[in-house]
Amino acid sequence: MKKILLIVIDALATRVVQPALEQGQLPHLEKLTQQGLFCPECTSIFPSITPAATCSIATGAYPFEHGISGAYWYDRGKDEVAYFGSDLSAIMNEGMAQYLNDFQIKLNMERLCVPTIFEQIEQHGALSDAVINYMWYRGTVTHETTTPLLLNLTPGLELASSMQGPHTMFLGDFVSTSLYGTVPAARGGLPRRFGFHDEATSDYLLALSEQNCLPDFTLAYFPNNDFESHEKGPVNAVGTLQAVDETLGALIDSQGGITAFLEEFAILITGDHSQSDLDSSSGVDLDDVLQEFSVVEAGKAWSNSEELMVCPNMRSAQIYLRPGIWERRRDVINNLLKCPDIDQVIWCDDDHGLNGSQQPAFHVVTSDRGQLVFKPADETAAKAVDCYGTSWQWEGELQTVDAHHNTSTGILEYETYPNAFERIATCFSEQTGNIWVTARLGKEFCLPNLKCNPAGSHGSLHVLDSTAPLIAAGLPAGYDLPESVRITDITPVCLQLLGVEPPRQPGASAIKNPLPQRD
Repeated sequence: MKKILLIVIDALATRVVQPALEQGQLPHLEKLTQQGLFCPECTSIFPSITPAATCSIATGAYPFEHGISGAYWYDRGKDEVAYFGSDLSAIMNEGMAQYLNDFQIKLNMERLCVPTIFEQIEQHGALSDAVINYMWYRGTVTHETTTPLLLNLTPGLELASSMQGPHTMFLGDFVSTSLYGTVPAARGGLPRRFGFHDEATSDYLLALSEQNCLPDFTLAYFPNNDFESHEKGPVNAVGTLQAVDETLGALIDSQGGITAFLEEFAILITGDHSQSDLDSSSGVDLDDVLQEFSVVEAGKAWSNSEELMVCPNMRSAQIYLRPGIWERRRDVINNLLKCPDIDQVIWCDDDHGLNGSQQPAFHVVTSDRGQLVFKPADETAAKAVDCYGTSWQWEGELQTVDAHHNTSTGILEYETYPNAFERIATCFSEQTGNIWVTARLGKEFCLPNLKCNPAGSHGSLHVLDSTAPLIAAGLPAGYDLPESVRITDITPVCLQLLGVEPPRQPGASAIKNPLPQRD
């Protein structure tokens, strides 16, 4: 059995990678595609935003299963805001100590509702694993932490003394497993986001390889492409991908070249989502759009007077309504539809979505393409099935999600909004807002009085936000990936390659085969 190396490059976009490969800008990735395969469409979840999407990669689960509702949501059970963005005002409203402790411990140990790939591997007993700079790391091994000096000097800030992760764990400047008694050197500190940076990921990954310490499964995360794509635009961030490509070249060389490397390893490289380009004036302030309602201040929990809570997730946003306001939801929806920068308004008629006791219906309304109501169906009521075998019924306009029913095959097909029915249906849970909205291309939902990202963004159902490539090489002869691969298929594929039975098969319907939640 080969060792498995999973590389996740944040915001890896097919529309950037494919021409870069053709132009010879990514020579080591090109060699891997020549020795393996290049899948141009590995579809993200909705919302296509890093905390939720990276969670789906690391668990094989959708948000209704894993409980992570984006980067910014309201936790009804705990009556608190969960915020994992970078807007300082929202962080300060939540509280810096709570923000960091939530990121360090609660996110993995309390908020995450299904097992990680590490827990599933470690349950096997005979396999070893490693994580490098990935925000989803929960495992069975206790690791001591260190607190960077600058954070030690922050008044009132006390971080946890240990964290539970896989056998080998490198998380920035906070957790470093020693190799043969020595902790590998890695570039970190404040200029490199305390080690959550491509250079640190590269240092740790190459140290594992050069010291012959790569375990049966390694997940390494390169975050910089997302930051650069936000700042410069996805196409202009190709230099960041070239740096990752150089690291892959050094890794392959350290293993004796491409032939020797692929004899010992199977490698998968993908992204959690992609990014679309923003207009020069991209910001959409939903507080302004909903000004006739009282809205909770960003990052704060409910008080007695507010009617709505708005949680922007870049090019999507979720809106929570007080129960009395939900009865007037048409007023909220109509206000949203008056905004020319809003693409879709989406809601479910069950507060718990697919986790509820009734069969839910999902609604999509647009200002220019009509409205649609759809739900999963049994075979007798189905109008069509999707490529994953889920049967669906609907009333209204399929063009709200740019879908069409191929009557010759019976398959429901999508263009602009890939896998829209499954992605919408699996985003709703008891944690999510009553309403989701998506932005038109070029636009992004922003917090009041704060600038949006300068050049690139993501979060919506749109194909430009949602399509990463999957590069795979060294797969066993006869092993086939799903024809229409999703980021939720990555963990099941890796588990199969390791000889571990996944809880849901690659390519299987998440609607027909939901994952059990952890106790």
